[in-house]
Amino acid sequence: MSWVGNLFGTASAVDNIVDKDKGLLVRAGTAIGNMHYSDQEKALASQAVKNWGIEFLGALHPFKIVQRVLAFSAMFVFIFMVINLTVAIWIRSVFPEIDAVTPFLELAFSDFIFYPITSIFILYTGGGTINTLRGGK
Repeated sequence: MSWVGNLFGTASAVDNIVDKDKGLLVRAGTAIGNMHYSDQEKALASQAVKNWGIEFLGALHPFKIVQRVLAFSAMFVFIFMVINLTVAIWIRSVFPEIDAVTPFLELAFSDFIFYPITSIFILYTGGGTINTLRGGK
């Protein structure tokens, strides 16, 4: 034990930690072994976790409002693009020399419209969909 004492400090300090009868490790193990969790303590802890969850959801309320604003704005842009594209298709069917479909399709599938709207729809509807598919409420 003397080489361990020389490596980590004095021999008595090492013995205070690793002594098999009254060392620090034995005392810590006994203290952990003596801990018990009564049903009342479990119920109080469970209620505290539920209260924390409710407070956490209340703190997220402003972000949920912003999330809904973004989702409905994206939905408005998407519906606006679909209506314009439908009108452009009708115009091209009546006047074949006017091609308004190609510019609308390029805009609809551009990086400025397609990916942000798709991302917003996936983020807004994805959580509920995944939870439903997993069997949640």
